Amino acid sequence: MASDTTFVDVLTLGIWQANCYIVGDSERGTAFVVDPGQDGEGPVTKALAARGVTCEAILLTHAHLDHLWSAPELARSLDVGVRMHEEDRWLWDEPGAGIGAAPGNLEAQFGLVWDPPHERLETFRDDHTMTIAGMQVDVRHTPGHTPGSSVFITEDLGDAPVMISGDLIFAGSVGRTDFLRGSWEEEARSIHRVVLPQPDDMRIVSGHGPETTVGAERRQNPFVHQIMADLGSPEPVMKQRRGL
Repeated sequence: MASDTTFVDVLTLGIWQANCYIVGDSERGTAFVVDPGQDGEGPVTKALAARGVTCEAILLTHAHLDHLWSAPELARSLDVGVRMHEEDRWLWDEPGAGIGAAPGNLEAQFGLVWDPPHERLETFRDDHTMTIAGMQVDVRHTPGHTPGSSVFITEDLGDAPVMISGDLIFAGSVGRTDFLRGSWEEEARSIHRVVLPQPDDMRIVSGHGPETTVGAERRQNPFVHQIMADLGSPEPVMKQRRGL
């Protein structure tokens, strides 16, 4: 149930300018972190301290390097697990594969020694519901950008529901599908199945760039227009919001 004490803070990290989100409830003193990108350990730790909250988990919308770079360090320093879709496990094991780097070559290219804590990794599937920081967070699997790309939806942040979309959809654009194991056909179906049925006022906080809404993207996103032309207009979500 949304309250005046819940929040979504954004940190834009690294050379790829990826958005990392800290989502929490200041009254409960708990939070979770989504997509801690390059050199994120210091900024994320400071942001948690500034809010006076303790991190309960790290969530990954997908496992490209610009979104999971700092997950191993933070998992250890914050003593939490990392949760991601099982179909991106291959990128957790070798994240350079997602950007065409040779195995073991991340240190030479980027100065990153990749040493993930495998014992802290937890995986989820489509339609999984998590309760974190006192909030209900629904997972929807949205393959296309990567095989395991997923979005997180909650109705517990303010008056409008929120979708943390990763690189599925942006303000005026959509995620690239030219990386290894990307697929435009899958991404289009994911947007049609998961994003377009949502209410117009649903906030979209994405992996890069500014916040938007489902309604704004339905009206002005040319990729969404093409998807609707190809796949038709989806049936709207009929689920009643909690507390209404």
